[in-house]
Amino acid sequence: VVDLVRECGARDRTYYCAGPNTMLAVRAADPDAEIALTWTTLSPPRRVLIDAVSPRWLNYRFGLVSRELTDALHRDGLLVSAWTADTKRSMRALLRAGVDAVTTNRLDALAAVRAELGR
Repeated sequence: VVDLVRECGARDRTYYCAGPNTMLAVRAADPDAEIALTWTTLSPPRRVLIDAVSPRWLNYRFGLVSRELTDALHRDGLLVSAWTADTKRSMRALLRAGVDAVTTNRLDALAAVRAELGR
């Protein structure tokens, strides 16, 4: 995939998102790739993994995200994304928790929540 992204001239418009093994392979293939490391537990990724993958983002299942988690990751210089929030209630909670991005199947609902919260 990394080679295809390069061949298409899309490197500056692409970021990769998957679990640790896949993102380690992407990092090996492209030391400058923008990576969103998907993480599925409340236990934080080990520092050795963060250092090896060097993600810009940590990508969490929406139910795992809290203000405390987001604040801690931001202090570590990471952006936070959450997937897949499809209810306005979960979208509100994520935005209030300070996430940087929300993955959703309901863009209209997310736009309405953003407007409601003045964002």
